[in-house]
Amino acid sequence: MPQRNNGRTRRLRRSLTQLLTGFWFANLLIMPVWGVETDPAMMMPGASKSLLLDVAAAGERLVAVGERGHILYSDNAGDSWTQARVPTSVMLTRVLFRDAKNGWAVGHDGNILFSSDGGASWELQRDGVSDQLNINKDRVSRSQQTLRELRAKLEVASDDRVATLEPDLEDAEYALERAQQAMSDPVYAPPLMAIGFCGKRGWASGGFGVLLSTSTDGRQWEDYSYAVNNDEELHLNGITADSAGGLFIASEWGYIFRSTCSGKTWEAIETGYDGSFFGVVVNPATDSVFAYGLLGTIYRSRDRGATWEELDSGTASSLFGAVATANGALVMVGLNGTAVASRDDGDTFISLELGSNRDLYGVAPTGSAAFTAVGRGGSINFVIDDESAR
Repeated sequence: MPQRNNGRTRRLRRSLTQLLTGFWFANLLIMPVWGVETDPAMMMPGASKSLLLDVAAAGERLVAVGERGHILYSDNAGDSWTQARVPTSVMLTRVLFRDAKNGWAVGHDGNILFSSDGGASWELQRDGVSDQLNINKDRVSRSQQTLRELRAKLEVASDDRVATLEPDLEDAEYALERAQQAMSDPVYAPPLMAIGFCGKRGWASGGFGVLLSTSTDGRQWEDYSYAVNNDEELHLNGITADSAGGLFIASEWGYIFRSTCSGKTWEAIETGYDGSFFGVVVNPATDSVFAYGLLGTIYRSRDRGATWEELDSGTASSLFGAVATANGALVMVGLNGTAVASRDDGDTFISLELGSNRDLYGVAPTGSAAFTAVGRGGSINFVIDDESAR
């Protein structure tokens, strides 16, 4: 499991990650935003050509999110876009629709937006900065309680038991120190970088180990960060669920965190990779789980996340977005217009020629073999066929 390290090592690791991943982490997702952007997103004629970070299908409609709180929707498979009215102007990183009407978007300041009309209009469901105040208070109380319980155990423990409890005590003291520091610092709500549903329970994860959950369709979000054994506060970059109720989070250092829909306990799984995963996706045709990320890395699990194998993606470009369709097609997109696809559950990947070198961050299906990807400069449509493969 990830272990606590000194601050210098942590800063060095994050600096290296930023250098390697370029715009993705350094400038897009984990850049601290200390002020609260309460103004609505501006209606801009060029919004469809701005930086878009994700796209999702809402029935036959596509909905895309991106910089400045932009949300756009398309009813013609990405050929043209209409900007929606959004109550906040913070960067939005991910969007998910559970059906044709109900969808959520997450982003900076820990904000969560909700739409009940297929993305045409949005409301602020979670004000991340306000909620973070309560989370910080709860973390202090929880850390104090844990420390009291450990000290009580130490008072009556045998010598052998003391030796096993002392590291736990050190970790608890460190956790309390961090929680108290957060109370004295300006309120900072980590950015959310992923959202998913497992059964009826929703999950949102993001920077510095933040994990939230809802059982009320987002009307209330609870802090579940404490449930993940993540002393290093690794970024939780992607989250998804399989058909059997397994829940998976893609993280740094090659870790996958695994749980069930309840999310009460999490297992840290070492994949054998030591770099960053930026997302995770389940192939609905096979229930195979795919984690993808830095420098074209793709890992696959066919046993619900217990073991992982590295796949040959055919690219050295970092991969930031992925989608798997009901017919088993798997598509991933990334830097420099990179797009790779597989029809055999990841055994082989083909590279797709999209005719653009724009960085791509999200992708959604628009037909059995047709897709729309979004990134720098807006969207691009493509199909998986012999002519697009290279």
